[in-house]
Amino acid sequence: WEAVEIIQKLFSGKDVKHAGRFFTLETSRLWAIPSAPPPIFIATAGPVTAKRAGKTVDGIITPGATAEKISGLFAKFDEGAREAGKDPATMPKILQLHLSWAPTDEEALRNAMNEWPNGGMKFPKQDIRSPFDFEQMAKLVRPEDFEGRMLISADLDAHRKEIQQFLDVGVDRIYLHNVGRNQKEW
Repeated sequence: WEAVEIIQKLFSGKDVKHAGRFFTLETSRLWAIPSAPPPIFIATAGPVTAKRAGKTVDGIITPGATAEKISGLFAKFDEGAREAGKDPATMPKILQLHLSWAPTDEEALRNAMNEWPNGGMKFPKQDIRSPFDFEQMAKLVRPEDFEGRMLISADLDAHRKEIQQFLDVGVDRIYLHNVGRNQKEW
């Protein structure tokens, strides 16, 4: 949050001094200021951070989860925005959604297993320190590990339904990530 505060101060066009927990600025200034500062979005998957983001920044980004979890995050974001006197209806709610589509279900599953095994990992990944460790952990992923975590299908209607459920809970923008290398067909 300290970084957000600094960015907001810098876009004031004034000299900024800052001595905080993580950052120190002696005297800094942005000399070329746009007519309006760019929006700041915070990525989060947790309710406490979502509420704080609503109070502090211009929008929220979250990774795919169940529609119920996303709805809960947005409720916290909206709560924070209202507490700060902002209208949450005007603030972007952005979702990053991982999917695996291919011409056949088998190929879609192969793509997920080979290109995006982390989508099936049911444990926190932030503490993995090495690509070698990640590679070993990826070997433990099984097809059933993706169940309920990422849609893997050749059925375009299934993908439309998956996307629509998030639009129905208030997502404004969805960034779709087809996990396979079949990007041209996607």
